Amino acid sequence: MLREIRVRNFAVIDAVTAVFAPGLNVLTGETGAGKSMLIDAILLIRGARAQTDVIRTDTETATVEAVFDVEPRGPVAAVLDDAGLALDDGQLVVRRELAHSGRHRAFVNDSPVTVGLLERLGDHLVEIHGQHEHQRLLEPARQLDLLDRFGDAEELRERVGEIFARHRAAQAEVERARAAERDRAQREDLLRFQLSELDGARLREGEEEELRAERRRLQHAERLTAGLAEVGGLLDEEESSAASRLHRTGRLLRELARFDPAFAAPADTIDGAGALIEDALAAVRGLRERVTVTPGRLEAVDERLDALTRLKRKYGDTEAAMLAFREGAAVELEKLDRHEEILAEQERLLAELQAELTRSAGALSERRRTAADRLAGEAERELRQLGMDRARFAVSVEPGPMTDVGPRGLDRVEFRLSANAGEDVRPLAKVVSGGELSRTMLALKAVLARADRVPTMIFDEVDSGIGGRVAAVVAQKLARAAEGRQVLCVTHLAPIAARATHHVRVWKGVRAGRTRVSAEVLTGDARVEEVARMVAGERVTDTARGHARELLERPGPRTRPV
Repeated sequence: MLREIRVRNFAVIDAVTAVFAPGLNVLTGETGAGKSMLIDAILLIRGARAQTDVIRTDTETATVEAVFDVEPRGPVAAVLDDAGLALDDGQLVVRRELAHSGRHRAFVNDSPVTVGLLERLGDHLVEIHGQHEHQRLLEPARQLDLLDRFGDAEELRERVGEIFARHRAAQAEVERARAAERDRAQREDLLRFQLSELDGARLREGEEEELRAERRRLQHAERLTAGLAEVGGLLDEEESSAASRLHRTGRLLRELARFDPAFAAPADTIDGAGALIEDALAAVRGLRERVTVTPGRLEAVDERLDALTRLKRKYGDTEAAMLAFREGAAVELEKLDRHEEILAEQERLLAELQAELTRSAGALSERRRTAADRLAGEAERELRQLGMDRARFAVSVEPGPMTDVGPRGLDRVEFRLSANAGEDVRPLAKVVSGGELSRTMLALKAVLARADRVPTMIFDEVDSGIGGRVAAVVAQKLARAAEGRQVLCVTHLAPIAARATHHVRVWKGVRAGRTRVSAEVLTGDARVEEVARMVAGERVTDTARGHARELLERPGPRTRPV
């Protein structure tokens, strides 16, 4: 439920706070006072596109902030949970900040969010019915949505959409398989050649790196051999080698140790150094063996590297990539070998999905036809209560061929109306005036109120083209729609305003040379005065005040404190 909206620097509004309550809320005020601006502000909270031209003159930014009371385990909480957000003690605060720079921002409980998230939240928070919604009523797609909601067919339609998506994917697989059959032989030959070439190469991960290291050794074998020979000489093979010098040093120290045992300690260290030199010599001998040049080996290494380079150009940059390509080719070849079996399985699945789609779409059509009769009858009764005594309302459900079934089924739904006696029912778009369209929308909302799950409904200009007895009926229906939920209604009609449980007056004045908009909750005499103004116009008389009190005292909901 919308608890409060705060607006700053929005159009002619400098700073306004409007407070709302459960039940039927009305917004009244003279034409141009700013009521529609508050509705536009709520649209922004719902995720509507932001325009910089709504920012108040001489200011850089505009802000709209709304506070909602939200069910902790309801759909809004689920959307927040998916987005990694949470309610704050059952409250949701949504804020839009607009800037002339175009860098608009959105926040939910002070966390920055996308406008897309606001749209998803808005679908569960507020439903707005104004002139835009009236025009949407003329669209067949919207009429289909309303019928499905009334007939409790939304879950079945989602099921049809799910099966349709699976059917379309299966159909694409079958078409790909059939198309592949034409090129199957050629593809099999190519895959077999590729597998033969890769298997014949006997690829091994790391082989190229090993070969390039060996190639460097072979290219510099003479220099490596000479260097290793010199190292061997310096370590052990020459008279003045390191091993010889260490041997003489150790022997001398042991001779001296006969005179002083302390001289034995360095000798042990010298022996350890000798052992290290022996290890080094063993390593050098091993390197000598690796440098041994086999005739023709360098040419063989070059040929192997050339072969690997050619394969890399075709199958991948590394041995691992080429081996992965080989595995993929083997899997594809196996599928091609089983092509007939796989195609038959795909066609069987497609046939099953087609049958399931036919059954589900048929069941959805039947549900819609049943609901259409009930909706037409109930809407017709509502229209007559709204002053369209001779109105006839019909809901046409025309199924198309099963080949045209889509994610919303196979039906084309059309609302039809005859507003006057002797006229045939015709599509809404061709017969209704503005007032008739408003009443048709209200009649449908009265019928569909039971199916609406959005806690707050807003009616803007719902009283267009009506008055007298019909206004009282509209007021009654709005009050009924507000049972168990919140309804906000922008109205110019006193009978509607008098039925409200919460009355907000919007007015506009000039202070300090600037136009300013204010909103106040009316109770007591202030509310009587406003209803009297709606009855009499600019000159409020005692008679008008008496009529206003009479309207306010009639049985029905009364204003309660916020």
